[in-house]
Amino acid sequence: MNHLLKNKLFISTRPKGQSDELNRLLKEAGAETVEMPLIEIRPANLSEKENDILEQLEQFQWLIFTSPNGVRYFFEVLEKRGIANLPEKIQIAVIGPKTEEELSFFGYSPAFVNPGNTGEHFAAAFLKKVENNSYQPRILLALGNLARTVIQNELSGVAACMRLNVYKTVIPDLTDEKTVQLIKDNRYEMLIFTSPSAIQNFMKRFNDISAKNIRLACIGETTASEARKQGIQPLVVAKNASAQGIVESIIQYYS
Repeated sequence: MNHLLKNKLFISTRPKGQSDELNRLLKEAGAETVEMPLIEIRPANLSEKENDILEQLEQFQWLIFTSPNGVRYFFEVLEKRGIANLPEKIQIAVIGPKTEEELSFFGYSPAFVNPGNTGEHFAAAFLKKVENNSYQPRILLALGNLARTVIQNELSGVAACMRLNVYKTVIPDLTDEKTVQLIKDNRYEMLIFTSPSAIQNFMKRFNDISAKNIRLACIGETTASEARKQGIQPLVVAKNASAQGIVESIIQYYS
């Protein structure tokens, strides 16, 4: 595997500070990497009503996190409000090992970990866990403003779900011009995308480049679906939605 990607330049579009593992794995395979964040994660501005929800967490039986960002910004909001601990009776469910790892940083362990990596996988598995309850559980989902509604929709018949957007995704103010020029001059191997919103922001920034000339790798099918919607056919779609998974899929592509 070493140096299979030698002299190939990959551009990561992940948020600033979130490409370390991806860069390390690519460099171990001989690749060069450049970062060009196309999304920026910021704390959401919660309304008074939304802040009140945080003071009444004891009303919920479950708290669901679908990403490390959701975990991070949820506990950041709690800290700002002086809430030291979650109610003892509340159980936590998460999507994926990275979200579980972030949760452990705050001293909590999930009662349920999704076996897959998507909202559809989570909803199907979690539905089996709660559908035979003698009561309808109250569930709080800590999400970002662009997160899909698939979990709430799938659980609506067996649970009372409340959504709390604790972070928001925006287009970064600045993009490095040297990296922009690499793309315009077609001097890169692949762009790496890990979210549909990054695809959308890319097309807004680079609307003068033909979609058929864009080479990209996607972290999973949800992101790949957005690429196809924009007229781009991904060269690589990771089966395992993680940095490790996307690098393994890229290496497999070149093998």
